[in-house]
Amino acid sequence: MSVIRLDCRGLCCPEPLIILKKAVRGAKSGDIVEIFSDDPVSLRDFPAFCRFMNHDLLNMPDSTHPNFFRIRKR
Repeated sequence: MSVIRLDCRGLCCPEPLIILKKAVRGAKSGDIVEIFSDDPVSLRDFPAFCRFMNHDLLNMPDSTHPNFFRIRKR
């Protein structure tokens, strides 16, 4: 299992989602993608992407880790 880290802070929709899609496409099943994104649309886009593509959304931003998402590729 590998961890892929993406820093998408300062980017606006659709750039964070495009970068995430490219990273997931190149990842192996079980790999983790960690994303920092301060685009408010990512709060909607990343969970929808995971549901649609059947990946596991492990972490959403919270008060301790703002702007941080973690996704496991299936």
